[in-house]
Amino acid sequence: MPKKGYKRGPLTEEHRLKISLATKGRKKAEGAGCKENTPEILWGKVDKRGEDECWPWLGGVNDEYGRVRINGKKYYAHRVIFNLTYPNVIELKAPKIDRDTTGFLLHKCDNPICCNPNHLMVGSQLDNIRDRDSKNRHADFSGEKNPRSKFSLEQVNELRELRKTGMLIIDLANKHKVSYSCMKRLLSGRTYRG
Repeated sequence: MPKKGYKRGPLTEEHRLKISLATKGRKKAEGAGCKENTPEILWGKVDKRGEDECWPWLGGVNDEYGRVRINGKKYYAHRVIFNLTYPNVIELKAPKIDRDTTGFLLHKCDNPICCNPNHLMVGSQLDNIRDRDSKNRHADFSGEKNPRSKFSLEQVNELRELRKTGMLIIDLANKHKVSYSCMKRLLSGRTYRG
């Protein structure tokens, strides 16, 4: 197996010919390759529990979401299971992210590997954002919580006091090596509240 980071160049025509001659006339072994994902196989990869409980996907997971391959294409497992339960309500392929596009499947339970159709609802990306915000599940990177923040809240309060004494914004910005607009947003409370 090649080492990580090794990039094989494109196959030459001579190499393709050698592979073709070496495999010519061979039949694929019975059962070789991926099995077709039938509804029975797909449901077998779902840990069906109580009606109100999450039904975790037991198959492959990628980026926290269950994934399944059908006819050589990858799909989200929860979309496939939802489609088996409610045919033709959504497309198997997830829609592109657009705030107003419907066809997204939202997890009411906030569990990405859950495939319980009772925990899934069709909506838009905007619905998903509103759901996230209503449950206070978004990351807070305001003020000094931002890893790229240059100032602590204490320093910001000191800068605001200096501004009240008449110090110019441009002088504060130059002294602390930030842009004028950055200092102005900081002092006005747009980037630091408190």
